[in-house]
Amino acid sequence: MVGIACRYLLEGVQGLAFGQNKSDLLQQFQEAGGLRRFLVLCMTGCLAAGFWYVLQRRYKILSIRQQIDLAGDREPAPLAHLLHAGMQVAIVGAGASVGKEGAPREVGALLAGRLAKGFSLALKERKVLIACGAGAGLAAVYQVPFASSLFVFETLGLAYSWQNLLLVLTSTYLATWVAQPIVGQEAVYHLSAVSWSASSFLQAIVIVFLVTPLALVFAFLAKRASHKRRKDGSILWALPLAFLVLGSLVAFFPIFMGNGQVLAQALLSSQSIPYLPLTLAVKGVLVYLLLRNGAYGGTLTPSFALGIGSGYLVTLLLTVVGIHLDPALGMLLGATVFLGTTLKAPLTAIALSLGFTGQNWKLTIPLVLAASLSYVIRKRWEEKQ
Repeated sequence: MVGIACRYLLEGVQGLAFGQNKSDLLQQFQEAGGLRRFLVLCMTGCLAAGFWYVLQRRYKILSIRQQIDLAGDREPAPLAHLLHAGMQVAIVGAGASVGKEGAPREVGALLAGRLAKGFSLALKERKVLIACGAGAGLAAVYQVPFASSLFVFETLGLAYSWQNLLLVLTSTYLATWVAQPIVGQEAVYHLSAVSWSASSFLQAIVIVFLVTPLALVFAFLAKRASHKRRKDGSILWALPLAFLVLGSLVAFFPIFMGNGQVLAQALLSSQSIPYLPLTLAVKGVLVYLLLRNGAYGGTLTPSFALGIGSGYLVTLLLTVVGIHLDPALGMLLGATVFLGTTLKAPLTAIALSLGFTGQNWKLTIPLVLAASLSYVIRKRWEEKQ
């Protein structure tokens, strides 16, 4: 039900802000006009700044990790967290460059915790159900139950056991099934079937060594932005200013609108994007700018878009030196590397790359190679810090 509510809220805000054309998201933004995009984002920045300033003065917003760790000691304020999640979805609908996936995860965790408390379950079981709720929220919104199950174990640190596995799989698959009539079962991104060959291993290795450092930089900036996020009175001028910068850009370049879905789909559809390296760099900076100055949101979908673009660029680089490989596979390899690095969850990254694009599981072999090598590089880098 949370996934369905997020879908309606997102589409409602997009329709109110940019019109009712749902056939193509980029076309919807383009038809709205540059002035309308600019004004919508400026207004959104002012409203979001005031909202989060007032909310955080009165309530402590708990992350999913905190909800699990503090279960039994400190309960999140239900209404405050629901409003907090709703604002995250609303700003994405208005074109903010952050992900919306944090909201359904947080609300799923919140409701699961309240349900577990209502049934007077033991503390250990309550923590498990909070994690299940987070996974179910992610699964419902993106229709990726298996990837969401892996996310619960890899990212939220739930202990591996047959009981936990059964609970998580039941939660994610049931949530996907309930939300499916409204959310739909089509893949988030449209991409024709991709195949691989022996040369794909070379492509994977090159992409890993070139894309992983970029993903590490983005992960570092996103983590730093979240830790140093403005929560005091300075948010009242800093966040509107950040949205003003974004609005000024999208007034002329609508490709920067939203959580990265527009950018990723344009690349997957083989649309030409001039100055792609600069476009990817600016997209990453915009995510940092919004998070650092007080906005809340996820980095999963922006990471996917940046990975798609990075993998495509590396494949083009190989073409320049005479090695012709499949750009589509390069994009999936780049997305897997980028997601695995930023989420610190290589298995989840593989499942998300396949689930988001509706690809066959036969592609798992090259993606596993890329995720494994990237994992080793990330671990070596972390050991030196």
